[in-house]
Amino acid sequence: MQKNNKKFSIVHPFLLSLFPVLFIYSQNVYELSVQEIILPVLLILFAAVLLWILVRFIIKNNEKSSFIISLLLVLSFTYGHIYLLIDDFTLGNSDIGRHQYLLIPFAISFIVGTYYFVKTKRKLNNASTISSAITGTFIVIILINIATYNIGNVDSFDSELITTETSLATYDATVGTFTPHQDEIRNYPDVYYIILDGYMSSSSLKEFLNYDNQEFISYLSNKGFNVNHKSYTNYPGSMPSVTSTLNMMYLNFLTEEQVKHIKIPQKMYVENTVMQNFKSAGYKIINIQRPFPFIVSSSLFDSVVCERNKYVDSQLFNMTIKTSILVFLLEKWEEHELREAALCNFAELSKQHQKFDEPIFVFSHILIPHPPYLFGPEGESVSSVRPQGLESWQNEEGYINSIKFANKKIMQVVDGLLADPENSPVIIIQADHGYGFDVDASKLSKENLEQRMSILSAYYLPGIEENLSDDVITPVNTFRIIFNSYFNADYDLLENKMYLDDNDGGYVDVTNILTSP
Repeated sequence: MQKNNKKFSIVHPFLLSLFPVLFIYSQNVYELSVQEIILPVLLILFAAVLLWILVRFIIKNNEKSSFIISLLLVLSFTYGHIYLLIDDFTLGNSDIGRHQYLLIPFAISFIVGTYYFVKTKRKLNNASTISSAITGTFIVIILINIATYNIGNVDSFDSELITTETSLATYDATVGTFTPHQDEIRNYPDVYYIILDGYMSSSSLKEFLNYDNQEFISYLSNKGFNVNHKSYTNYPGSMPSVTSTLNMMYLNFLTEEQVKHIKIPQKMYVENTVMQNFKSAGYKIINIQRPFPFIVSSSLFDSVVCERNKYVDSQLFNMTIKTSILVFLLEKWEEHELREAALCNFAELSKQHQKFDEPIFVFSHILIPHPPYLFGPEGESVSSVRPQGLESWQNEEGYINSIKFANKKIMQVVDGLLADPENSPVIIIQADHGYGFDVDASKLSKENLEQRMSILSAYYLPGIEENLSDDVITPVNTFRIIFNSYFNADYDLLENKMYLDDNDGGYVDVTNILTSP
């Protein structure tokens, strides 16, 4: 019995290695799949075991080795939290949020702690047993919380997704797929839907950043694009905005519980009405670089291009590293991956028509000019200083340089897509939302809303003589217009509405504020 107790007393570092992953998962259980736990847990546990064996070989003491590894784990996974907390803090002219300043106290703490455990004459058996018991208790509590949620929601995703309240068909009878005549299929144009994430309208660029984007707008107009100068997003975030566009409907009927617990927007995103329509019309669906790691592949996709590794491109894996001392390595890796993804998007867009005999619908969501700002105006690599910078908008020059680079690449893409005038595709170049400089969501001022809600919106519609209205157009009507124009569909255009998130999981109608003189 005493031998078994002694073995139990040294397990706290191995239990502790499970804690960061399980804790992060438990806090984000609504958004993450349980499969994402496997890779980070195995990697951290393997590292802990390997390091324990190494330290045990050097100092020849089980309990001391266990405490040293536990100390290392605590410091390593506290580092990321503190780093993000003090990022952007300055002391005088020194940015104390940089790694060279923060690593010093952590290194000193580890050295002092290790020295104590190696040199102490105290018997650590009882302390080690207590540490193992406490750590084990925390792990059990977290596992119970996770199990409770998963058991209570085993069938909720499928059984509660389609109800009389949430079904696309019953909520809006005008939204539904159609079946075209088979002899018409080969005459349908290819359709490209290109989302430039966070690209605000030219008028807002001029007003708020003093940047004149007229050269790019003139290029699009000269190529035959209808550029709408009064276009706004329906929702200020990528997920609701794109989901709304791809389903040609507003999402206000969804409750906060349905969004968080049942994940209906994710389901609507991958099984959207627009792609179902194109699929039923004989199209091949091409998805270039899925932008959200929590969005799984869809049965609607015939081809996925520029796809990142599904194991490495894991939200939980990334979140775990961000809270560890390895955060600076993740930043560099993310910069490289995001840069390569954007370049791959631009390179692949004009090549897709060569791959299929059938008409194609190409969906490309490019995370530019959204931060991180990783490109100079000519496409040169730019480093985003710290992990916090990967999400921060507060670099106006970086945003404008991203706009310039996006313009350059889009012009190349458009030139390639329009190289064959006999087979011109439909091209939609549209932002999902505006930008986030100094936007105070608590103040519903026109200035704040214009920054966040105004978007670039340009349509190339070959064979359609009449121009689009100069009135306000929002993305919810984008594909209603496309299907009516090219597929003889009869979708009513919805009233253009703009909504801002409120604090209760719903939306506030800000249409009148934005459209008022």
